[in-house]
Amino acid sequence: MSDGEQDGVTFRRVLRSEWTKLSSTNWSVLIALPVVFSALSGWIGHTNHDRPTDPTLSVGGGFLLFAMAVGVFGLTMMTGEFQSGVIRATFTAVPRRLPVLWAKAVVLVVVATPSLLVAYFGAFLTYQAFTDSALRASLGDPGITRSLFGAAGASVAAGLMALALGTLLRSTAGALSAYVLGLVVLPSVLLSALPTSFHSALPYFPTLALQGMFRNASEAMVQVGDAPDVMLSPGLSAVVVLGWVILMLTWSATLLHRRDI
Repeated sequence: MSDGEQDGVTFRRVLRSEWTKLSSTNWSVLIALPVVFSALSGWIGHTNHDRPTDPTLSVGGGFLLFAMAVGVFGLTMMTGEFQSGVIRATFTAVPRRLPVLWAKAVVLVVVATPSLLVAYFGAFLTYQAFTDSALRASLGDPGITRSLFGAAGASVAAGLMALALGTLLRSTAGALSAYVLGLVVLPSVLLSALPTSFHSALPYFPTLALQGMFRNASEAMVQVGDAPDVMLSPGLSAVVVLGWVILMLTWSATLLHRRDI
């Protein structure tokens, strides 16, 4: 029997505690995602109803917005407790600390995954519903369904990275700034600053690896700058993203265990 079990602190109890916290605080942002983005996609589809459907826009056009929403949700799961002081009570109840991080990660995945799947599929179908019938794409078109699942998975992974950042930085403002810089600003800066010969390394950075998980939505997704076909395959992109998630969560877990509250 482990020390945690002898003290009455099991992972199941920690998980239940984190679920209770979530249900009484910021879960509503994920519940609202399918409604908000489906409505937005319908409006965009209505506005562009007479234009040929761009699969990239239909599947991954809202990826950064989804990733931002889930990222805010993920990082505030930890920063909210640090800034409110609740984290002291949490770590008093769970002295080993790390089960708290793992429980938050599990809760994020369990809650975010179905919400994002509904949001992506709902947004895609709503967009197509307002498009002229002759121009519509469908779930049966090559790569569309797989790309929707990939986009949802990429958004969940982005949320886990945000949770790690929140654990590392402990500040909502700091973690959100770092998240936006890493997700949106840094890729554009690197694309502009690096010589074309270095562009082949860009798909291994988090943002482009995340986008690579749904690249089959359109061949337009495979070009970065002037270097053609540098995007990784969806499977390899998923492996790279998994590596980033493991690296960031491991780093945050190490510091969480070592640092004072």
